[in-house]
Amino acid sequence: MSTIMVTGGSGFLGTYVTQRLAERGDRVIVFDAAQPAPILAALLTPYEKQIVYVRGQILDMAAVMRCVKQYNVERIFHGAALYDPPYSLQDPAITFEVNVNGTLNVLEAARLFEVQRVVQSSSIAVYAPRQYEPINEQHPIQLPTAGNPLGPYGASKAAAEIVGLTYYSTNGVDFIALRNSAIYGYGMRYPMYIKPMIENSVRGLPTRFETGGDMQRDYTHVKDVAQAVVKALDAPSGDLTQRAFNVGSGAMHSASEVAEAVRKVLPRADIEIGAGLSELEKSDMRARGRLDLSAIRQQLKYEPEFPLEAGIRDYVAMLEQAGK
Repeated sequence: MSTIMVTGGSGFLGTYVTQRLAERGDRVIVFDAAQPAPILAALLTPYEKQIVYVRGQILDMAAVMRCVKQYNVERIFHGAALYDPPYSLQDPAITFEVNVNGTLNVLEAARLFEVQRVVQSSSIAVYAPRQYEPINEQHPIQLPTAGNPLGPYGASKAAAEIVGLTYYSTNGVDFIALRNSAIYGYGMRYPMYIKPMIENSVRGLPTRFETGGDMQRDYTHVKDVAQAVVKALDAPSGDLTQRAFNVGSGAMHSASEVAEAVRKVLPRADIEIGAGLSELEKSDMRARGRLDLSAIRQQLKYEPEFPLEAGIRDYVAMLEQAGK
């Protein structure tokens, strides 16, 4: 049994990571400013004896260090972040502060208290406009001509990675960044078209979008991302030849294709979505492309278990089980 701290552990991905760790017998220290939402808290009920909730702000370095020291934390999954690209355009300073300085606090605590490993929840939003496909981890994250296509959110995640990799190469902190793509599943908050399509359809409600049908993403089920996190926490350092990894399903799907997949699972689904993209989506699509997953497959032994239709079926089943 290990003691593993999960920052942002009350959030969407944090809950699934906590569940997976507790399920296998680890003690999990959930460090978050809030308690989990009721629908996510219910997923952790069977494991309450193995989970310790510590209320704290990721920007409070003293609170982060106190938590690591008090509970003799051995490894950390750092998932606490501001994830809302449209919001980041309106409030760039707080986005950089939380996503970069929050990561710095975790890394400094890891350095001072000799934590065995830090795994950061990064994003494919770190990538500069697409130069080639499939996009591997050597793809540029910055070009000399412009900033990040997803604005402060993507730039802040890229900056946090640079800090983490520097703590690894210079200060001896064992660090891994997971570049996640479009995480979805039961309990998600950021809509990405798929959330309202599935949840409205389960409830017998129509779903209408004027545009967005052309928006493509590598939709990755939250249980697959949680699998990747646990494997990154566990992987022997000697097996690793790099410290940043793409995490995805291995396939791109447009929002229109998502609608078709939802209709296959729920034939009663009433979904209409127009073609076209918003301005932010147009910029976003400049960086998105098919991901190369060969490194994470070889080094972390990750293999996605939920292609799109299977992931939708799991989402629907969990909604129906919860009576939603």
